[in-house]
Amino acid sequence: MIKKLNTKLFSSGAEFLVLSKLLLAGIETYKAYENQEGYDLLSINAKKNLSAKIQVKSKNFKGDSSFYLNKDDKTKSDFYVFAQTNALKRVKGEPVIIPDSEKKSNLYVVDLKTVEKYKKIDKKGTPYLLISNIPKEKYLENWGLIKKFLKL
Repeated sequence: MIKKLNTKLFSSGAEFLVLSKLLLAGIETYKAYENQEGYDLLSINAKKNLSAKIQVKSKNFKGDSSFYLNKDDKTKSDFYVFAQTNALKRVKGEPVIIPDSEKKSNLYVVDLKTVEKYKKIDKKGTPYLLISNIPKEKYLENWGLIKKFLKL
C-alpha cells in the first residue's frame, strides 16, 4: 500500500527558494512565519510605501503542472509563484528524491489577473491552474512583474 507523502518540508523549501530568488533580484521580501491567510511572502518598496502579497504553490513530482489555488473566500494575493520543484519521482510506486544535479526547479511568477483568467474549477468546486495553459515563457522567473508592481 502506498502511503501519502508528507510534503510540508517541500512546501517550506519552495517558499524559501522563492524568497531567495526575490532577494537576489533586488526585491526586499519577508516570509510570513505565522500562517497568513492568502499569502506566504510580502515584497515591499519602503520608499513608496508599496507592498505585494505573494502566494507560493508548489508541486514536487517531476513534470507535475496542476496547482490548486486559494478558495475565493480567502484574502487575495497580488501574485502567485508556481514552483515546479521537480524534487521527486516515483519508482515502483514509491516517491524517491531526485538529486539536485538531475533537476531544475521552474518558478512561474503570475499576477492575480492572469491566474483568474486561466483558472479552472474541479468537480469538488476547488479552483486550480494548469501551467500548460499559460504562456509559460512569459512568466518563468519573471521577477520583473513584481518589480514593476512595486515601482522599483
